[in-house]
Amino acid sequence: MATVDYTIGFTRAEVEEILSIHKAELTKTLASWSDSGSSATKRRIDEIHTVIAACQSALRKLAPASYPPAARIGQSRIAFIDR
Repeated sequence: MATVDYTIGFTRAEVEEILSIHKAELTKTLASWSDSGSSATKRRIDEIHTVIAACQSALRKLAPASYPPAARIGQSRIAFIDR
């Protein structure tokens, strides 16, 4: 599945608006169905999380001063293993 790139054709304000709309959708996304007397309800948040992640990525590109990338720190060490 191709990822959506909101840096093409969207302004920072539009991406922030899309992000706020999808954040609000997180509270009211339920899918329900029934079959043979059984019923189930599931939250459909996969698509919403995909759009939110794409918006966050676009905002880091469109406004890096306001939305800096997350700081990543890594460390590795090789030491002698006692027997």
